[in-house]
Amino acid sequence: MSQNAPPAPVGSATMQDVAAAAGLSRATVSKYFNGSDSLKPETRERIERACRELNYVPDMHAVSLVKGRSNLIGVVLPFISEPFFGKVLQVIERRAAQYGQQVVIQASNNDPQREAAALLTLRAMKVHGIVFTPIASRDNLPLIEQLQQELRIVFLDSYFNEDCHFVMNDNRQSIALAVNYLLSRSAIPAYLAAPNVAIPSRPERLAGYEAAMRAAGHAPIVIPDNPASTTWQFEAYAYEQVLAWCANGGLAASGASALVCATDRLAIGAAKALRRFGRRPGHDILLAGHDNIDICDYLDPMLTTVHQDIDRIGQAAVDCLQTGADGQQQDGFFQRRFPGRLVIRESA
Repeated sequence: MSQNAPPAPVGSATMQDVAAAAGLSRATVSKYFNGSDSLKPETRERIERACRELNYVPDMHAVSLVKGRSNLIGVVLPFISEPFFGKVLQVIERRAAQYGQQVVIQASNNDPQREAAALLTLRAMKVHGIVFTPIASRDNLPLIEQLQQELRIVFLDSYFNEDCHFVMNDNRQSIALAVNYLLSRSAIPAYLAAPNVAIPSRPERLAGYEAAMRAAGHAPIVIPDNPASTTWQFEAYAYEQVLAWCANGGLAASGASALVCATDRLAIGAAKALRRFGRRPGHDILLAGHDNIDICDYLDPMLTTVHQDIDRIGQAAVDCLQTGADGQQQDGFFQRRFPGRLVIRESA
């Protein structure tokens, strides 16, 4: 195609035009849009380049009518603004593109009605499969169980029971990394759990902390929290819980010389509360978080944390949706837990 030619209007090109521009048969191009994994990477690249040059966008509705499903992957998350979800979305989109698929993103905003609407919308779109992080409410459990019989759903970071496809961080292993590191520095770490928004992440990280403490011969020191809370305002939640703990004499009575928080956002709120009581993170008390969000490098002090393997988690979520893509459910479930990696900075 001439570099001086004006771009074609979106919708004016046909699949035959794409085939001609790519120097391929129409049948080969059709295989690409039907999600065939038999095409070579260089063939995919020729088709994608031709599509870009021609501004070609396939009629996904027509494709889904022919196949009974589309080349769309649905993603339903509680909040897109959550740093972990924002990062993993980038990985999911890149991985989906490698399969010739596109991503449709829905946010439930921690609302059961919006979550149900999102799931039903994706079903109506005949998506190839769904990457799903449910909210804490079990209101939609009957709907979720019904949809699991109709299409492939992989749970990301959270699920209601383990009889499902899931991909997530190895929470017990990763939180133990932070605990054992602090213990190696002769510090006694207390622990602040996250609000009750992610099952099994919340109980698994708590269990990982308690097991690591007992293995080292120490009694766990768990900061009292509100187990009924389902807030995603982690910084404010942590500030309130740690402030109350310190004000009630919990910090002084516990003998804790360090604090492990279930997430980095909790650690940010906890640090502010500790300063209110004259404890400077990284100096008078060691502080560690979990997740390794981007802001950790820019806090004062920079936050010691555990890095989740977001690349492998996001890739596995998309890979799971390709398994049994012909609609035949394989025996067993696709289940992956990926270990974390300790990142040591100034706060500990």
